[in-house]
Amino acid sequence: MKRAGYQGSHLIGFIIIAVVAVRALIHFQGMTALGVLISLLALYAVLYGMEPWLSRRFPRFALIYIPVQSVVVIAAANLRPFTDITCLMVVPLGLQAARAFSRRTAAVWMTALILLLSVTLIVGMGWLGGTALILLYLAVGAFLISYDFLFAQTQSDEAESLRLLADLQSAHAKLQEHAAQAEELAAARERNRLARELHDSVSQAVFSITLTSQSARLLLERDPARVPEQLDRLQKMTEDSLSQLRSLIAQLRPPQN
Repeated sequence: MKRAGYQGSHLIGFIIIAVVAVRALIHFQGMTALGVLISLLALYAVLYGMEPWLSRRFPRFALIYIPVQSVVVIAAANLRPFTDITCLMVVPLGLQAARAFSRRTAAVWMTALILLLSVTLIVGMGWLGGTALILLYLAVGAFLISYDFLFAQTQSDEAESLRLLADLQSAHAKLQEHAAQAEELAAARERNRLARELHDSVSQAVFSITLTSQSARLLLERDPARVPEQLDRLQKMTEDSLSQLRSLIAQLRPPQN
């Protein structure tokens, strides 16, 4: 998306170059200035076309590129007989400067270049015609540069939104992982509690059954009539212990999905 938007604004420069070239062929037909202007346009077009690649390869390329292209634009605009259309090449150059430099640096450079071109337009067309064309170029340039800034800001906001979404998804995954770990920890604690309870219950039941069986053995020698009562008690304790053990064992089993 961002690359497509950049290519769209870059295409505007090639359209302007083509318009200036056609206008030059008509205006300077048969004149020596035609060859000079075509040479300047060719240099401008080659540098303009290679600028994206060179800027990626050489980060400081704009410090050379922008001044060289500015000289080309001023030289083309000052060819005689005067033609107003060559000044239009400042528009794509302004877009590139706005991307390459800070806003303050780009504004200073554009102001200086526009002042130089304003002198050329006023000298070539007079105060009224030159001023009108200056205002027209300023309006077109301001619109395109504002659009470019807006598009770049939109892309930046979209990239920031995608980054935040990725962070949220990562945080959500971590929360789910922590929740699963907390659930496993709670289940482990519950199993440990039931295991301790089972151990205590078994120990207590075995101890009570042992005492009851020993009492029955003693009564068998001293008072046999009371032995059936002890045996009934022993049976009841055994049944209760088994029932309690089954209940605790059932709670230790993992839930079935």
